[in-house]
Amino acid sequence: MSAPPSTALSPTTGENMATVGRRNTLALWLMIVADVAGTIALLISYTYLWSLNVNGGWAPPGAKLTAVETNNDIPKHMQGSFASEWPFWVILGIVVLSTISMWWAYRAAKGGFQTALVTGSVLSLLLMVAALVAQWIQVTTFPFGPSDGAYASAVIILCCSNLFHMLLVLFLLTGIVNRSRKGLINQQVHYQAQATSYYMTWVSISVLLGALVTTFFVVSPNQDPSTFGTFKEPSATSEKPTPSASPSAAPSASPSASKAKESSAKPSASASAS
Repeated sequence: MSAPPSTALSPTTGENMATVGRRNTLALWLMIVADVAGTIALLISYTYLWSLNVNGGWAPPGAKLTAVETNNDIPKHMQGSFASEWPFWVILGIVVLSTISMWWAYRAAKGGFQTALVTGSVLSLLLMVAALVAQWIQVTTFPFGPSDGAYASAVIILCCSNLFHMLLVLFLLTGIVNRSRKGLINQQVHYQAQATSYYMTWVSISVLLGALVTTFFVVSPNQDPSTFGTFKEPSATSEKPTPSASPSAAPSASPSASKAKESSAKPSASASAS
């Protein structure tokens, strides 16, 4: 059963809420497009650094590898300074459950089930809070810092991107919960719940992409990387360069020295004449 067309008017512009909903939904799609571009740029940067392994600086210092039993050439399990794989997937699972709850709330709004709308949005909010806490714990317990190689900095950037997405989703869900409790989101006006569900779906996809690259693109395939030079400060004991010799054998005397010679020669000449 489809919902009847909205006849409510916007309290700010006086327009039909259906018109406002279409405009706001378009704005959210444009935001998703911009967000997709930024996330893809981060993923490309990760895989680019992983494939090049410039100067052998991809893996964190002290990382140890254990080869797969069936193929000794393909490292599978990492120990030492690489991040554990399972937290990425646990966080993804929580985000997906939160997204499913929001879609359930949106479907409830379309069907006119106000109690289910409030319940679903609150459950989605609580799950997203749990995902945010789990992501923060993962970032703060990594066995490396942002300066410990290209892998470390790339992973931390991806996780910070997840934190940004989760904070934005929490802001949206807080508004959905408050408006649902007040009856401002209902069977006639539900575009806000729909737009939030769309954005949360993209957030789930972005977290999934991050979990994939951090699981399957860990050890760089370039084990013999090129060296792009070294950068060293000059030591204090290094010999200073000696200036080159003047091309002339004897430098010419200065004008003041020539005048002094002439003045000293005059008295001696007068003495000989006497």
